[in-house]
Amino acid sequence: MKLSLLTKAIFTIVFLFLTKNNIFAQTKYQKDFYEFWSDINKHYAYLERQNIDWNKVKEIYSSQVEKVKNDNEFIQLLENTLNELYNGHSSLSTNLNTSNRIIPSWSDLRVEKNGNKYLIKDLRKGFGADLAGLKIGMQVTLFNGKAIDEQLKSFLPRFTDHYSPKMYQYVLDMLFAGTHDKKRVITVVENGERKTFEPVSYGNRNELLYYKIINGNTAYIKINNSLGNNNLIAEFDTAL
Repeated sequence: MKLSLLTKAIFTIVFLFLTKNNIFAQTKYQKDFYEFWSDINKHYAYLERQNIDWNKVKEIYSSQVEKVKNDNEFIQLLENTLNELYNGHSSLSTNLNTSNRIIPSWSDLRVEKNGNKYLIKDLRKGFGADLAGLKIGMQVTLFNGKAIDEQLKSFLPRFTDHYSPKMYQYVLDMLFAGTHDKKRVITVVENGERKTFEPVSYGNRNELLYYKIINGNTAYIKINNSLGNNNLIAEFDTAL
């Protein structure tokens, strides 16, 4: 069947329009990524000190940004890119529900690897892990029901396959901080007995107060810098 000149022209215009818009969407994310990469390349002071091959990072994630289709995928890609810095003080100003909690501000325990074991070395007093009953010296065997080793891989830098103790500590801190959308379940062994704890994950910092029932006899209430706000009285009564 022969197409008329008008039909061919319309088909060509529609095709070019769709192609142009697809290229524009991809170019937007690519442009933002290269600007993001360049800004860190120029201003991040520790690339050389931490032996980070930032050009390799660009090579790895440039191929991935070509496949990004929406903002959520782009945010996730940038979060993965920041893992290459293995520095909790480097973070985005936005996140997803599935994003990891920022460290060290969201960290409430420190787990370190000792031989083939993972041990709790420190706890943030008055925060979730401490209030749940976790103790320094406990051996952690599972996080959210899974072996720890297999979960660390998602945070490890990809520019190298030689991992330093600082890299491993970064990924441990990230893992145990957890994500915004899931509660944390930490399984430990103490005196030969296996126990499971669910630390409180302190939520929205803009709330007047945050509360959660930990067990039948214990509740957790945190007042968020709102002692001068009379609305706190009603909120506190509701919590009780």
